[in-house]
Amino acid sequence: MKKRISLTLDEELLDQIDKSVDDISFESRSNLIEHCIRKYFENSNVAIILAGGDPKKLKIRGEFKFLIPLKNEKTLLDFLFEKLEGFGKIFVIGQKEVIDACFEKIGNKNGTAEIEYLEEKKGLGNAKTLELVKNKVSNNFLILPIDQYYEFDFVDLLRKHLLNSTIYKNVVTCAVAPFSTKEKYGSIAMEGSKIVKHEEKKSGQKDLVSAFAAVCNKEIFKYIPKGETKWVLQENVYPRLIEHGLINGYLLNNPVFNIHTEKDLNELKKYLTKKT
Repeated sequence: MKKRISLTLDEELLDQIDKSVDDISFESRSNLIEHCIRKYFENSNVAIILAGGDPKKLKIRGEFKFLIPLKNEKTLLDFLFEKLEGFGKIFVIGQKEVIDACFEKIGNKNGTAEIEYLEEKKGLGNAKTLELVKNKVSNNFLILPIDQYYEFDFVDLLRKHLLNSTIYKNVVTCAVAPFSTKEKYGSIAMEGSKIVKHEEKKSGQKDLVSAFAAVCNKEIFKYIPKGETKWVLQENVYPRLIEHGLINGYLLNNPVFNIHTEKDLNELKKYLTKKT
């Protein structure tokens, strides 16, 4: 749905707009302005890849699982960065061995996005890993684990979070996968779009599980204590946000693969092979 509005623009800028329209680059002034605004928001989007903790836990058979070829030599890290095209800034946070491996694979650019690597000196939980970027981010940012495969639109999750922030004043919008299982995934309960329960890796039947990907605003850092305290998003931060009604869910209609073992890796390889 489109709405008509009026704009006051500098005359020289308007001339440049008209030249672009005359060159048939764009259908109209409105089309060009809409394109530029979309690109501005995309390029201002920030993503944070969490890869903290013991580097050994990110390995399968001695090799980083996010660097193992899955399909046509593409790795989990390649697929993740493909989904982040259009973002303006990407942070990768992990211990030295991890960020060195990521830099060797990806470098410091992803399309137009600048990549910044932050070294975690000591593993104290993913909330403390996230805290390392506290003074480097603006209000809203996407967080992702380095060892999961996603197919959904990250930008749409950002848009949903902005809407939730306006309506519900929430701090986090978390991706939720409808997935019936008895395995030890993070269990989610929702009422409408509100998450009312988040239990990490509990056994027993569950129909909604955490996909971990989430968009947060800077308020989240108020729920992370200073100092060398072990602090985990799923166990320490999210339950407190739920108590105050500050976390919403974003239901996915796409598969999510959480890669912990070689079996998980092989299942993802099979899925990607069948996808074509």
